[in-house]
Amino acid sequence: MARIIWKGIIKSENDFPTADIPKNAKRLDSEEDMKKIQIKALPYIIPSIIICFICMLLKTFIANEKVISITFLFIGIIIGVLLIIVHELLHAIAFPKNATVYIGIIPKYLTAVALSSSPVKRNRFIFLSILPIILGIIPLIIFCFSSNNLKELNGLMFGMSIMGMVSIYPDIYNIFNILKVVPKNATIQNNKNETYYFE
Repeated sequence: MARIIWKGIIKSENDFPTADIPKNAKRLDSEEDMKKIQIKALPYIIPSIIICFICMLLKTFIANEKVISITFLFIGIIIGVLLIIVHELLHAIAFPKNATVYIGIIPKYLTAVALSSSPVKRNRFIFLSILPIILGIIPLIIFCFSSNNLKELNGLMFGMSIMGMVSIYPDIYNIFNILKVVPKNATIQNNKNETYYFE
């Protein structure tokens, strides 16, 4: 497993880890400012929301009654927000075992991050980017297959699933950028808030 270090509060992108990038590396053309990334990636929220609400509509239609507790729905959303550190830990544990990954919180962007300047193969980078989706998929599966009478559990799981599915939207945005440009056998490496790839 990668070496994981708690960084605490990260004030800006200037505190991101640096690396010696190979001379043959190409810079991935993407936004460097995190706020701009968050805004540009917003359309990638839509599929997650659609999936969650299709599940809700189908379950409600089949039951022909309300299947969730609204109170527990909001509790589930709060739990989902608090799981953001677990989200970053899931990114971190998927890095190669010789990697060093820093986890911290950036208050000005209201987000947590897992940062590493260690080189990672493209497919592994895609895997570690998408891995935290399990925080949305597992509660959604439980919600779909639990009894309609368990309204508290259903509300809790649906709230958690929404947050788990929605929170990966910047990661999905990055994955699409990688799939469009980066060759299958390439290696990806970050230097501060810039991403490079090389073969």
